[in-house]
Amino acid sequence: MVVDSFFCFCTLARLYAYLFMGETYKLAANKRQMSKNSARETRAQARVPGVVYGHGFDPEPVSVDYSEFLRTYRRAGQASLIDLDIDGKASKVVIQDYDLDPVRDEFIHVDFFAVNLKEPITVHVPLTFVGESPAIKNLGGLLMKAHDAIDIRCLPTEIPHDLEVDISSMEEIGDNISIADLNLDAKFELMHYGADEVLCSIAAPRMAEEPTEAAEGEEGAEGEEAAGSEEAGE
Repeated sequence: MVVDSFFCFCTLARLYAYLFMGETYKLAANKRQMSKNSARETRAQARVPGVVYGHGFDPEPVSVDYSEFLRTYRRAGQASLIDLDIDGKASKVVIQDYDLDPVRDEFIHVDFFAVNLKEPITVHVPLTFVGESPAIKNLGGLLMKAHDAIDIRCLPTEIPHDLEVDISSMEEIGDNISIADLNLDAKFELMHYGADEVLCSIAAPRMAEEPTEAAEGEEGAEGEEAAGSEEAGE
């Protein structure tokens, strides 16, 4: 009896960890009828036109409330699972891609990718730079960011919301941090870049430019001309 109880407890614990390892966000969507002006009409109703595709889906046109989507995107980004409720039917998705209006910088279209929780996917995970660099604090160095996100491949339930880059180890001008310094867990497969790819570095502070000899010569000539004019006036 004790053994059976312990087995049940372990099973439930594994199931809980599997389902709730990462935070999931909720977003409601409606199916959308395609027509020549459907996208424009959708935006006129303060909604974002989009499409859902992936596991268990033929491409399905949908729309989401603009304010709700903006709130969800700010919290979830492209590296979190979202419970997308399409007319009462929930599916786990990630934000795969989106389009912005080039003038107003507003969302005008979004792609949702429906995931299979048992199959790895590639996600765009943002980098969060933390800590205080002695090279910046003591030497006036400048933090130069080469990347603000990287692509990794992992199970949907293992997706990290972000990856921290600790810059407190950067003590000298010229120091840098590469992907290898992140010590990524083996469950994450790095995509597109090698482990030696530099994420950020410390550049020398910008110094005020000293006047050139030519500029100094011009200033001298102007001074002589001014002096000559004064003498002529006298």
